[in-house]
Amino acid sequence: MTERRTLTGFASEEADGTFTIHIVDDSSEVFEISASRENVELMISTLQAVLAGHSGEANHARG
Repeated sequence: MTERRTLTGFASEEADGTFTIHIVDDSSEVFEISASRENVELMISTLQAVLAGHSGEANHARG
């Protein structure tokens, strides 16, 4: 089972159409991923749905 961690920081940048996302956890570990614009827009849409009280499970990103 995956260890659950707490988000303590977040940053992102865009260069040449690719987004780099940094997620910092409560152990100060930084997880860095690259994402397409499509996946970033899907993350935003999913978070907006969750904040509005809906499930975000239907919006899984595709690689």
